[in-house]
Amino acid sequence: MEKAGTGIKRVRDACKANNNNIHFNFTDAFWVTIETNVTNKVTDKVTDKVTDNQMQIIGFIKQNNYITTKKLADEIGISQRKIKENIAKLKGKGILQRLGSSKAGHWEIIQNKNMNDE
Repeated sequence: MEKAGTGIKRVRDACKANNNNIHFNFTDAFWVTIETNVTNKVTDKVTDKVTDNQMQIIGFIKQNNYITTKKLADEIGISQRKIKENIAKLKGKGILQRLGSSKAGHWEIIQNKNMNDE
């Protein structure tokens, strides 16, 4: 948040440095619109990291690839919904996949390159 005056130059300079377009619309309320040209460069790096909970999930799956999300939730101490969210992220990162049906299938760890333990 910047004040009008010198703040306008700081906002303009910061946007230019980050390759963002900026449009100042001077009205009674003074609104600023910033349009980003950057595509998740920072968040991509953050989401590539495997979290502690995800590492625990991988560890339990290594021990028993038939483990259920309910059992994972009990073992790790987070909700089953959070287990499912973390599994979806691991699948999205290409680290984990489910083979077979949800009832009779099993987990398979398919990639280790993104994991922190290397």
